Amino acid sequence: MRLAIVIDVDGDIMYVPEGAVFENYPKPKLFNNLKDAQEECAKWNTGIIVDFDTNKTVPIIRSFDDEERRRSIEREEMNRDDGTGTNKDSTR
Repeated sequence: MRLAIVIDVDGDIMYVPEGAVFENYPKPKLFNNLKDAQEECAKWNTGIIVDFDTNKTVPIIRSFDDEERRRSIEREEMNRDDGTGTNKDSTR
């Protein structure tokens, strides 16, 4: 998978170019791994990582934060189907 960064420049959508100069129809800067693409994307306010070959956005999966993790455990207890579920939502 070849990755590229799409940016919005004054309302025009374009790929981040290889060089430092924004010329007409520049070659896009391509990446072979997500880490390098994320580093480049962080340099742009409107940057979005896309699969260059399919032009679809690349989903970025992040870890739960502490609140989401706690809520997940609570939901698991509520939804338990072995007769020991609490059926109470303590967050409401």
